[in-house]
Amino acid sequence: MSHPFTYKSKFETLHHEAEQLMNKRLKLQQSVDEAKRKGEEIYESVDKWLIEAGKAIEEADEFIQGEEQAKKRCFVGLCPDLKTRYLLSKKAEKKALAIDKLVNEGDHDPISFRPRILQIVASSVYHREALNSRVLFLKQVMDALRDPNLNKIGVHGMGGVGKTTLAKEVHRQAIEEKLFDEVVMVAVNQTPELRRIQSEVADVLGLTFDVEGIPGRANRLYERLKKEKKDKEAWSLFEMTLADAKDSELPPIATEVAKKCAGLPLLLLTVATDLRNRESYAWNDKLKQLSVFDNEEIYAKVHSVLESSYNDLPGNEVKSFFLLCGLLGLSNIPIRSLLKYVMGLSLFKHISTVKEARNKVYTLIDTLKAKCLLIDADKYGFVKMHGFVKMHDVVRDTALLIASREQHAFIGTRSGSELMKWPNKDSTRISLPYCDIEDLPEGWECPKAELLLLFTEVLSLGIPDLFFKGIRNLEVVDFTGMRFVSLPSSLAFLSNLHSLCLHRCQLDDIAIIGDLKQLRVLSFANSYIVELPRQIEELTRLKLLDVSDCSKLKMIPASALSKLSQLEALYMSNSFDQWEADGIRNQGNASLAELEYLSHLMTLEIQILDAKILPKHLFSNGLQSYRILIGMDGTGMEIMKPPEC
Repeated sequence: MSHPFTYKSKFETLHHEAEQLMNKRLKLQQSVDEAKRKGEEIYESVDKWLIEAGKAIEEADEFIQGEEQAKKRCFVGLCPDLKTRYLLSKKAEKKALAIDKLVNEGDHDPISFRPRILQIVASSVYHREALNSRVLFLKQVMDALRDPNLNKIGVHGMGGVGKTTLAKEVHRQAIEEKLFDEVVMVAVNQTPELRRIQSEVADVLGLTFDVEGIPGRANRLYERLKKEKKDKEAWSLFEMTLADAKDSELPPIATEVAKKCAGLPLLLLTVATDLRNRESYAWNDKLKQLSVFDNEEIYAKVHSVLESSYNDLPGNEVKSFFLLCGLLGLSNIPIRSLLKYVMGLSLFKHISTVKEARNKVYTLIDTLKAKCLLIDADKYGFVKMHGFVKMHDVVRDTALLIASREQHAFIGTRSGSELMKWPNKDSTRISLPYCDIEDLPEGWECPKAELLLLFTEVLSLGIPDLFFKGIRNLEVVDFTGMRFVSLPSSLAFLSNLHSLCLHRCQLDDIAIIGDLKQLRVLSFANSYIVELPRQIEELTRLKLLDVSDCSKLKMIPASALSKLSQLEALYMSNSFDQWEADGIRNQGNASLAELEYLSHLMTLEIQILDAKILPKHLFSNGLQSYRILIGMDGTGMEIMKPPEC
């Protein structure tokens, strides 16, 4: 920096540089605050620069203020002499150079990073444990973990003996003792959802997948785990089997009996009741029965107990709802999906609005929880998942048996098993949860079918163009995890279709949805979709529209939303944010002003870039719950009135 030596110019330069630094620091501080709101960690170099810049600005301000005081003293004849002015100007020049250096060093990109997700570690209950055997079991598992020659440990036993509690304690101690670089706990049930399991492990490892397929994601996890310093031979650092170990050596007789019961609590309860206070010969006899009859007799008793609980349910609505929960075949059941299905099936009498249906869903969930037929969903085995419920595997098996018998429901072989047969003409509800399907049949004849659920991880699975020709009475369709260049033309045959869910799909041309005039529910949640078609405005009976977590959605035709006059619930969080600032137009993108025309709208979740474009009367039109994310990627301010499912 070169300036002619004048006392005044040196201070003017210092003042200018200080202002530049102040502006840059303010802008960076705003970015830091936004990153912190997003839950990100700030790089140490950024924090250090902010501190140094703040200190330099403060010192420059004090120095400049001192010069201002000197000016005032000049008016009374106390001006500094030439030497003093020279020294002051040199100090000003030196500070200006230091500040200029800070300004040039202030371009930080990136400024933050997303921290690794730390699993919640359950507090220990072993200090309250009265039975020494529990402490002994824990010690045995911890000793096995420390053994470098072991890479897999199985824990098996009867339901209720404390396997989950033991797993949580092992998880806690492994972290505290730093036995491994990474310790991950994931709940895995009889129908493992591989994508969910992979995601939970990746979250803890701080890994972001750049591939979608399950094998590709598995390879990424394997490569990531190979980089750890401890226990390199095991790509799974710790695997806790909460169900029975299939390949381990059989322990004494009681555990052998438990193994034949598959570790199912209700099954074990029945067997334990039979064997209470019995001699060893009775245990041996029971083990022989379980082996010879392949569990059929015992399973019949368990299902009998559950059927009794089902028959005691108060009314047909809760019974139908229970069977519907079983049909999903999922470990964790999304409550919002249940809402979409019951609206499509008109499951509840005398209920016509989304709010009424939502209230009924939650009421029935509470009823089923009270009967232990549903339980709270969890993540990592102990973190409650809001918006989800869970059904135990053996309860689901009973639900499917009843649904097959009473509703002619067809349930495909679960989770990765090859589908050996297809529904017959009498099937009314069809569920194919993650079955191994090579091709779907064309000309499928199921004239009585009302509901079709097909969940897959195979994007390449195609739907024949005339697939729906023989199943025209469908009221609910859910295709999850598929790719559609265009939707089958036979979809237009579904004149009774009330709910269409295309979740986690890749969607291109979906204009044919305009032919589905009876739709009440339309959902593209978690899908790759860039543009909603103009034809969506023809769905004038639509009550619920869900495009949440559609991060690639950039285009919604102007005025289309305003035509959905019956819309009651609109979910758009983590999705479309390209709202036009002006009022309703005939071209371009949708505007928020269109929402003011939706007189029935009661639930709203949206994302906007600037709060200034919010319509003045949006909150005075009957909205009862809303969640509005403001800012880029929804990371700024949040306005909400607790939204429902």
